[in-house]
Amino acid sequence: MIKALRRELALFLLPIISLILRILSRTIRWQNRYDFDKDKGKIYTLWHGNALGLAFFGMDRGIVVLVSRFRDGDIADGLLKRFGFETIRGSTEGGKEEKGGRTALLKLMEVLKSKKNVAITVDGPKGPAFKVKEGVIFLAQKTRATIIPASVKFEKSVRLNTWDRLLIPYPFTKGWILVGKEIRVEEGDDLEEKRKELEEELLRLESISPGNPG
Repeated sequence: MIKALRRELALFLLPIISLILRILSRTIRWQNRYDFDKDKGKIYTLWHGNALGLAFFGMDRGIVVLVSRFRDGDIADGLLKRFGFETIRGSTEGGKEEKGGRTALLKLMEVLKSKKNVAITVDGPKGPAFKVKEGVIFLAQKTRATIIPASVKFEKSVRLNTWDRLLIPYPFTKGWILVGKEIRVEEGDDLEEKRKELEEELLRLESISPGNPG
C-alpha cells in the first residue's frame, strides 16, 4: 500500500521531477562527445544503474528505449518521454508473454529495420545487476543490428542503495561517455558466448576510472 502511494505521488510530481532533472543535465560538463548521427539501426546497451546518466547525454535525439511494462516502469516511461526519447513497453525475453516479450521484440525489430537506434538496459528491469540477459543477443541476431556497449562516468556522483546501484551525478560535475567494442551476432553464432562477450565488455567499461577514459 505504501509503495503504491509513493508511486502515485511520483507520477503526480513527474513534470516537476523531469524539469529538475533536465536542469541538472544542463549543468554536466561533458568532456567528450558522441556522434549519434552516424548510427543507423544500432542497439545501445548499458547497465540499468547508468541509465539516468546516459539519458542526460542522449536527450532529444529520438532514441527508442525499451521500458518495463509493469507499474515500476511507468515513472521511467514518463521521464524518458519528457527527455525526448521514444519508448516501447515490454521485455526482450521473447517467450514470456506476461512480460510483453513477444510484442516488444517485434516492435524493436520494426524500429531497427527503420534505421532508428534503440537503447536497452541489459540487466533490467529488476536484475540481477551487471548480468546481461540473452534477449538483446537474440534481437541482434535476428535483425543483424550492431550492438554498441556504452557507459558513463562522472567526476562527482552518488550511487543509490538500490538493486542496480543507480548513478546520479552532482551538479556541475565533469562527465565522460564511454563506448566499447562493437559486437555483431551472426546467424550461426553461439548466443551464450556472445552474451558473455557483451557482459565482459560492459564490465570493462564499468571498471574504468572517472577522468581516465582512455
